[in-house]
Amino acid sequence: MFTIKDWISQQQQQAPNRQAIATNVLRQLLAAALNKNSAWLFAHPDHPLTVGNIQQLDEWLSRLKTGEPLAYITGQQAFWDLTLQVNPHTLIPRPDSEILIETAVSLYEKQAPERVLDLGTGSGALALALARVFPQATILATDQSAPALEMASKNARINRIKQVTFLQSDWFEHIPAQKFDLIVSNPPYLATDDEHLEALQHEPTSALVAGEQGLSDFLDITSRAPDFLSHGGILMFEHGWQQQQAVADILAAGGFQDIGFAKDLAGHDRVTWGRLQKP
Repeated sequence: MFTIKDWISQQQQQAPNRQAIATNVLRQLLAAALNKNSAWLFAHPDHPLTVGNIQQLDEWLSRLKTGEPLAYITGQQAFWDLTLQVNPHTLIPRPDSEILIETAVSLYEKQAPERVLDLGTGSGALALALARVFPQATILATDQSAPALEMASKNARINRIKQVTFLQSDWFEHIPAQKFDLIVSNPPYLATDDEHLEALQHEPTSALVAGEQGLSDFLDITSRAPDFLSHGGILMFEHGWQQQQAVADILAAGGFQDIGFAKDLAGHDRVTWGRLQKP
């Protein structure tokens, strides 16, 4: 009988130290293969694995060793208090993006936004997390990718979130005229020659790369946002760790004031926002 603990031990012994896969990653693979959670795995180390389980795990390990992201292999990723399904049509939600949610909560501590827009929603991570923290808000989430929107809609159903509406649109192109209190976006922000692209080769390039050294979508969104923001409304971006000043300058040139920023878990500038001037 070959058990959970046997399989973990075998993987740790077979791989040289520099190629060893972390135990928590092995457990995530096991959890996906057995359709169990981590607590169950810890409580059942002697649970037997079937031949089919082992074949599935071996295949996933092979893919992992080629550099394919764990989230695409298991088909899911944790974000905020959500479990999101992901596939190669969507970026993998990352912990740094939770900084945007925390920042929004801080800015709207006294009065929650009533209407929220998420531009380029991907898997739906930002829109669905904002729905959790602002349960009375009406949220519109857009993306130009139909497969991404299909995944985002599925994640809304899985997490039983009903106040998010999804719309296929290239930024503001197909959004009916209306006003939002908060607009958020994690747009493509890598330059075409960015050194990080090689490590991101499995994720959709269209969601990663933008022109003008990664700033073109910040410019496009900022130029149109005033038409869709209520007076005093906030436009908030996630961006690259070296882009804070450039994004702040774009917001200022677009008529925004009270510009602020927040740092990510590594201490890098990651989120910048501005408030639309009141008349």
